[in-house]
Amino acid sequence: MLQITDLSLTLAGKHADLSILRGVSLSVATGEAVGLVGESGSGKSMTLRSILHMTPANATTTGQILLDGEDVLGLSGENLRRMRSRDVSMIAQNPHAVLNPVLPVERYLVEGMHDAQGLATRAARIRAGELLEQVGIDEVDRVLRSYPHQLSGGMLQRVVIAGAIAGKPRLMLADEPTTALDVTTQAEVMAILDDCRRELGMAMLFVTHDLDLAAAVCDRINVMKDGEIVETGVPEQLRDNPQHAYTRALMASRPAGITWTRKEGVA
Repeated sequence: MLQITDLSLTLAGKHADLSILRGVSLSVATGEAVGLVGESGSGKSMTLRSILHMTPANATTTGQILLDGEDVLGLSGENLRRMRSRDVSMIAQNPHAVLNPVLPVERYLVEGMHDAQGLATRAARIRAGELLEQVGIDEVDRVLRSYPHQLSGGMLQRVVIAGAIAGKPRLMLADEPTTALDVTTQAEVMAILDDCRRELGMAMLFVTHDLDLAAAVCDRINVMKDGEIVETGVPEQLRDNPQHAYTRALMASRPAGITWTRKEGVA
């Protein structure tokens, strides 16, 4: 479904250009969950932004990003809006940056479905309630009436997931969606996201700095350092036989006593 080939991105600076991505190549098949793991500043989020054609104005991008064979970097206007609203959705690491603080949750969900899918307001309101139930929210009416500051971080991230899956996208981009959450809430949110992905048959590109979390939900993992993919493998291979020194360093930095689990680790 997604094929990135030799993607490079440079930001023009006043005194010198800054190379952010250096020949990144990766793929995500239909229904597959693929991880992109690395430390802060390694280029993970900029890779996701490149897929959505949301790079900074001073960026120069080369290489190729194909979504079902269509060149994403060549899209503009209505074709680009269609891709963003129907084919690809993104979950950001900070839900407060996504939700408008002066609008209730219902407004956020209803306007999104009205604009992207053309749903009538009444139909969108019904659908909003269904989506909140789908992401594990029991008090649907209360949450729909609530403003972002009235909800916990875990609840807000569930709302953002509900908005992201509203259009039944074929590809989900998850940019460290559990960073600000405690461990218990993190596991609950990841289980919900993984269940939604499987139910809808979505592919997912999951960005995280946590190898264990990536191993729990991903079929394959790409390890990223300084704007480059340095190693790719299935979780078991990276656990048992990491090839690159940086992957071995990530493995060694894991807290003592952590057990590497896959799939069932998010339940």
